[in-house]
Amino acid sequence: MLGNNSNQSYDLKCDCNYGNDYVCEQRETFIPAAWITIIQLCLTVECPVVNIFIIAIFLRPKNRTPSTILLSSLAASDFLTAILAPIPFLIGYAFNFNELIIAEDSILGGWIWPELYSKCTILMPLSMASSVFHMMSCCFTFMLNIQKVIALQFPLWTMKYIGNKATLLAICPFVLAVLGFNTWRTIKENEYFFEGKNGVCCMVKYTPNSHIKGSVTFIGMCLMIITLVIILSTIYICWKLRTLGKNIQIPNVRKNSKKIPNVGENSTTTPNARGNTPKTPNAKRNSMKIQNPKTQAKIRRSAFIVVFISVVFILSEMFTYLWTINISGMMSFSHTLDQLCDSLMILSWQFGFSVNFIVYFMMSAKLRKTLQTFFGKLFRCNKRKKDENIFSNTITSTPSSAII
Repeated sequence: MLGNNSNQSYDLKCDCNYGNDYVCEQRETFIPAAWITIIQLCLTVECPVVNIFIIAIFLRPKNRTPSTILLSSLAASDFLTAILAPIPFLIGYAFNFNELIIAEDSILGGWIWPELYSKCTILMPLSMASSVFHMMSCCFTFMLNIQKVIALQFPLWTMKYIGNKATLLAICPFVLAVLGFNTWRTIKENEYFFEGKNGVCCMVKYTPNSHIKGSVTFIGMCLMIITLVIILSTIYICWKLRTLGKNIQIPNVRKNSKKIPNVGENSTTTPNARGNTPKTPNAKRNSMKIQNPKTQAKIRRSAFIVVFISVVFILSEMFTYLWTINISGMMSFSHTLDQLCDSLMILSWQFGFSVNFIVYFMMSAKLRKTLQTFFGKLFRCNKRKKDENIFSNTITSTPSSAII
């Protein structure tokens, strides 16, 4: 995040040659308090571990479905965001602590890091990359909700047309759009950064007509629209689950079923000689439903996962909403609110990424079984190695005469 400059002596190192309407200042990064930075470091280690484990389970051939493909994509973008987003804070706190200036007006404490141009050229691409993967996380959460709404409203059409390949094809345009937009944004932002006196990193301050201001506003608007759609989709899914209750019905797509469905007392259909399901008109075939308890439980569990993920997403993005509103000009800019959002925004993202794993663990029996099997084998392997070491040490310590 780019903070406002509070020391006018820094501005003297940045000669602005962009015209009278522009102001140039040294780029600053706000470093959160030590306890926030330490928690971020712990979550930076934890998030990739659990999300890679999720991806490894969900992408097994027997577990691949449109929902698990989207969940795996979400997990991948989450752990990449969790790794890249806090790197500037960790570098500033761990390797450039002597350059930090205490932010006395910060509510939670923290430091201001006036960056040099040599550091700026490295940290800015990292910040842009984390922004890319965060936008992808928002898009995948949006797609999860849309996919689940369509599946509940049009089950036949979903089972026929929305498969694994269709899901991958739907993901590609979102990924390409995010990459293309942020590539353009990176190129444009590079035009507003230059090296000042004594090697400091200078930037052209945001103006109402600048590309940086417009891109930030556009991203904020997209996030607000995505969040609104997610809220509406979540409300619809909850209403659908409450309305249908345990009697969620899905189309009977079993082939060569030996059980004849009940289509009414006056039905003129008769089973054929092979005992297969009799042919019925398309309208009746589409209206026939089964109430398989296992299938119903699977549909409800998948819907609940999407609902929980959506709620976690909305809560984890609260500071992002506040930060977007603060810099958008919709209200007078608050330096205190800006620093508060800089302190807690990435931390709230990481908490959301971690809570997603808890949701998967609670709702997925396969995940719990896989974890149980994995740790069971791990403990048995360690115990076996320990027993072998004790046995080998016993043989080594026994005199050769005793063996004879």
